[in-house]
Amino acid sequence: MLERIREGSQGVIAKTILGLVILTFALAGVGSYLSSPTEVSVAVVNGEKITQSQFEQALQRDRARMQQQFGDMYDTLAADPAYNSRFRSEVLERLIDETLQQQFVSKLGIRVGDDQVRDTIRSLGEFQVDGQFNNDRYIALLRQMGYQSADFRELVRDDMAASQFRAGVFASEFTLPSEIQQIRQLEQQSRDISYFVVNAQSFADKVDITEQMIQDYYQMQIQRFETEPKLAAEYVELSAEALAATIEITEQQIQTYYDANKVRYSTAEQRQVAHIMLEADGVDAAVAAQAEALLAQLQQGADFAELARQHSADTFSAENGGVLDSLVPGQMDSAFENVAFALNNVGQLSDIVQSEYGYHIIKLVSLEPGQQQPLTEVRDSIAERLQQEQATEQFYQLQTRMAETAFEVPDNLDETAAVLGERVRVTPLFSKSDATLPLAHPAVLNKLFDRRFVEDGLNSDPIEIGNQHLVVARVKEYQPARTLPLAEVTAEITAILKTEQQGRLAQEQVAALLAEPGDMASLAAQAGVSLQTAPATPRFGGSLDPQVRAKAFKLARPTAGNPSIDSVTLADGNVAVVAVSAVQDVEVSAIPADEELDAMAQRQAEQSYLALVAALKANAKISRTLRAAQTEQN
Repeated sequence: MLERIREGSQGVIAKTILGLVILTFALAGVGSYLSSPTEVSVAVVNGEKITQSQFEQALQRDRARMQQQFGDMYDTLAADPAYNSRFRSEVLERLIDETLQQQFVSKLGIRVGDDQVRDTIRSLGEFQVDGQFNNDRYIALLRQMGYQSADFRELVRDDMAASQFRAGVFASEFTLPSEIQQIRQLEQQSRDISYFVVNAQSFADKVDITEQMIQDYYQMQIQRFETEPKLAAEYVELSAEALAATIEITEQQIQTYYDANKVRYSTAEQRQVAHIMLEADGVDAAVAAQAEALLAQLQQGADFAELARQHSADTFSAENGGVLDSLVPGQMDSAFENVAFALNNVGQLSDIVQSEYGYHIIKLVSLEPGQQQPLTEVRDSIAERLQQEQATEQFYQLQTRMAETAFEVPDNLDETAAVLGERVRVTPLFSKSDATLPLAHPAVLNKLFDRRFVEDGLNSDPIEIGNQHLVVARVKEYQPARTLPLAEVTAEITAILKTEQQGRLAQEQVAALLAEPGDMASLAAQAGVSLQTAPATPRFGGSLDPQVRAKAFKLARPTAGNPSIDSVTLADGNVAVVAVSAVQDVEVSAIPADEELDAMAQRQAEQSYLALVAALKANAKISRTLRAAQTEQN
């Protein structure tokens, strides 16, 4: 066979085909060298691209910051696809805002010099070792973050320029005392309010809902009647906390633990001494005689602290009257400690003590004997500790058996439950939005509603939903998302349309009333309702309907004795006609403190800056391609 293949390959046709194949590979290889991949952009802001790599770097930095801020809780958040989607969008919008600010700063001609950039980088603590800039650490960290040195310098330069601009905006803002006084005047203002309410339900007899209206509403609001996917689940749960609740601890176990851990339930003796040290190298009769003389003075009532300051060679303690820190065994010379720990009465003096450093006179300054907590005080905490220890041990034993059984018998949870000594729990149909614990944990929901997992119909692996807390679940019944048929929602649509039509008729009646001249009493009489009054109503607080109050304080001041009148549609669909007949102002003469002026200026500066960024964004040409970039990357 090989001989026939060799002979066939020598023919003209075979050689022609082989030549074309070689040429194709050659051209493809050359093409791969000539063509360079174009980096995908996630957004374009006024013609400037935000690249996928820039976005990923920002995303990783923000994720690291969130992880540091929230710890283990962030893992729970990150398991939620909806949260991840919002998080990615927020990072992209922040990059767009930063790009707009940099473009505006560049347009203003704000520029940071090379020396400033260099000094700033060298001052960053991340690049320092023992308080000094370290170039090796600088290069290593840049590589870790994925930056080239030149790119990082430009990043710092842009950030410094933007910071200078922000500082200029914030520093230029100020607040006058009269502005705060005016704000306080408005806050303390009260008004004489009268109002009446036209009840929308009073027009129920005039509303006629047709089949066509229901059909039109259904077609226009079709998304409103789309249901979420729902499922019923079976699950078993393993929790160390639940195991602990079933464990009984005997009195003998508590006693044994207490006897073995008495140190844990005792406080050490707290002993403090002072000393006068006369330095000597070995035995020195003259120094010993001097020490005896000092001891005699002390025994006759001399001040220990004063003699320590005058004569002690231990200059550090001498400044404090010879007092040492709390004495701990093994800290001092053994000869010193033996005598110091033998003193039992506060103020007691020792005889002359010779140590390797010289001669000492020791005085007991304070003594707090060690105490042992009785078993009765710590019994409950010991029982709880023993329960937790045994529960933890059982948890890790059962965890392994739980995982093995759920895998070996994958189409039901009966045997897994038997291993745990539990029962299989079954839920009614639920959607992601109305799930309850423990299945409401994002990691569990993501698994249960995963299309492939639903199709397989098998047990999940143990899913961690807390510290020493696991769940194994499976889908019992699945109901995909669907659009409710018109027949099922006709009653709901009818009620909605009735409410809307009644409200519209109430608004029309109020508009007709306000079109005619008349005071509030006559208008209320025409509407067939009673007029309500609320004199001297404050801007904040009180029992008046918040929407009525808000409307009243938006109305202009009454002029020439004529009240200001307008209407407002309330949350329940009713329409209120509101009038303000008088305004009571409060004189504010107190001069605000400088701190209050600064705080107000800071708030105004923040609002001004946000307004500037919003204006830049509104006038910019921005295209976002984050989803396309993700698809291409994947």
